[in-house]
Amino acid sequence: MKKTLLIVTTALLSGFSFAQGQIENPGFEGAWQDVAGAEDEPIEWSSLKTADAWTTFAPVVAFQETGTPHSGTYCIKLVNGPLTFGVVPNGIMTNGQVHADLDPELGYVSTITSNADWNTPFTDRPDSLVGWFKYTPTSTDKGKVEVLLHDDTQTGKLPEATAPQPNWVGKARYNVTTSTTTWVRFSVPFNYFNNNTPDYILVVLTSGDSTQAEVGSTMYIDDLELIYNPLLVDVTPSATQNIDMGVNGTTLTVNATPNAAVVSPITQEWKYSTTSGSGYVSFGTPETGTTYTPNFAAAGIYYVVCEVDFGTQVVTSNEVEIVVTDPGSNSVTISPSATQNILANTNGTTMTATESPSAASSREWQYSTTSGSGYVSFGTPETGTTYTPNFASVGTYYIICESDFAGDIQISNEVTIMVPSAAGIDQDNLQFNIYSTSNGIKISLSDFDSNTTFKLFTLDGKEVYTSFVNAENTLHPVNLSGVFVYQIIKGDRVITGKIQL
Repeated sequence: MKKTLLIVTTALLSGFSFAQGQIENPGFEGAWQDVAGAEDEPIEWSSLKTADAWTTFAPVVAFQETGTPHSGTYCIKLVNGPLTFGVVPNGIMTNGQVHADLDPELGYVSTITSNADWNTPFTDRPDSLVGWFKYTPTSTDKGKVEVLLHDDTQTGKLPEATAPQPNWVGKARYNVTTSTTTWVRFSVPFNYFNNNTPDYILVVLTSGDSTQAEVGSTMYIDDLELIYNPLLVDVTPSATQNIDMGVNGTTLTVNATPNAAVVSPITQEWKYSTTSGSGYVSFGTPETGTTYTPNFAAAGIYYVVCEVDFGTQVVTSNEVEIVVTDPGSNSVTISPSATQNILANTNGTTMTATESPSAASSREWQYSTTSGSGYVSFGTPETGTTYTPNFASVGTYYIICESDFAGDIQISNEVTIMVPSAAGIDQDNLQFNIYSTSNGIKISLSDFDSNTTFKLFTLDGKEVYTSFVNAENTLHPVNLSGVFVYQIIKGDRVITGKIQL
């Protein structure tokens, strides 16, 4: 039953911002009021002792419980009463009013719209109902927690002979069947029958199965709560896109997740800004589909979002960065670009990155052992405008500079660095000669063994010939022309040089 305290509290709260509705006194922590000749009842709730009839003869079926609440100081304890006039009185609690009758089939709870003591105005559309219970049923008895959202076109009551009724908006019901002496959380979704807005909420809690209730079934209820799912908007893929002016990027898709409060058609519009986090504006021709393909005529960095109108609220998605560049404006080149032949652990010729039309915002030199791909950072990143090659291991390396022009990533030309071992072949008492003939390349090497190898490379570092040097004088039938780099390799010792063919 209502008390003046509720009216005062409501008035005090009226100046605060709107919050989504909840069941009144859902944890039974509000004031408990005296009921003549009976156990107290929690404010905003009523039982058989405040029914519209038979209250003198009705047993107490609702009790204040302080020993084992789920939280706070109190919970409600409902107990099916002893047989009375041939009927087992159900342990019952409602925020409406109980209509009692000697014929159990004619009993119900209802919203009395003409009396504020027996109604709870309510205009929201929650997604689900949760709460906590303990239950000790007799035989196969079962309890229930039921919430009805209804409008004011006719009386809202539970149960109804025929359901749903025209004035029903939504309903959630949880049947309590688990026998447990410890608190168990339940959750049940609302089933909505239409897109209407309710006027009232009617709640009923029972420890027995309606007209089939068994004597002694006991249920504890605490911490009822209505759950409102958030409105979610997500744009995918969310990764930054780098595209040229006037060229389509990767299509973006908006994914909108409504909640039960959404009753209007969902609409959306894609917008953009040149400032991250604010200033979003419509495109020249508004983009209102569920997908959008980025395409901008001017270079710059754009931030794209999708605003989704759920009818009750407009929600802005995550932001996708689109970096648009003029493909002909930014560039980086390395000089000198000629192949370098250097010994291991020895500095080569310093290279310079020239960026145009102005310096990049950042850059990094990278290398690979495969021409044209697989570039990686140096152990200590090289980020200056110059880089001096120096490698500890024998091999052929391909160097580039990657420059970042405010999101426009440009990659330079590739420079080849050929690195033999720092040891070199000990040339004491060594007779070595290499020269081209009409039949190929002739090598004279006094210090050789079965592991000595001859390799020939183009000036850009590509290997074009390899063979063993298995005699003091060997002829290698190479049918090539031009200038090449050779290597004579014996273990970790190397002779390197150039030869004209």
